[in-house]
Amino acid sequence: MTGPSSSGGSAGAANTGPASIPASIASAGPSAAGPSPAGPSAANPSAASTDAPAASETAAPPSQSAASSGQASAAAPTSSIGKQPADTLAALQSVLDAEQAALWAYGLVAAVDPANASLISTMIINHQVLRDQVANLVVQGGATPVGPAPAYSTPLPATDTASALQLALTIEGDCAAAWRVLIGSTDDSGLRGTGLTGLTDSAMRMLTWRQQAKITPLTVAFPGGQ
Repeated sequence: MTGPSSSGGSAGAANTGPASIPASIASAGPSAAGPSPAGPSAANPSAASTDAPAASETAAPPSQSAASSGQASAAAPTSSIGKQPADTLAALQSVLDAEQAALWAYGLVAAVDPANASLISTMIINHQVLRDQVANLVVQGGATPVGPAPAYSTPLPATDTASALQLALTIEGDCAAAWRVLIGSTDDSGLRGTGLTGLTDSAMRMLTWRQQAKITPLTVAFPGGQ
């Protein structure tokens, strides 16, 4: 994003985030360091007074109609990862940045797609849980979590249901890309498992939005790899 915009910013904005991830939704300003892991999401001001539920309260196995309901199991963090090398921390920060951007961008989706309000709410809760989990992993790894940007730019404005669905797909594609990079940045089996779960969940959310948009095929070969 090149600047804050209620309609989602300008097309073709340069990514100001980490160079390792070709995010489509980019920061429009400096991030504030050290977010509160349990803080409210900027994407849904109406939910700001409600803490994000614990992972156990929102997780649902993908096998339980995840694609049709929008439910997905939040990526469970390892119990303790200890201090991590710089490249792994950079990948974790990139995942956190993607999750924070997702929360902001889903606010745009919600504003123009009231028909999918329940599904969008589920997606926001999932991303709140993931944001908090990844922030905690960054702290465990020995770094200060990157904070959310005040606004983000998107590759297309969200002005109607069709463009909102496309933006939702972009959100999940960016998150999938970030989780995919994390998997390749560490030899820690626990972190790789966390990354794989996060990537799988992003793919399931992409499938849900492709169903809503009536896009075929419903799945892509390498989510986050395009």
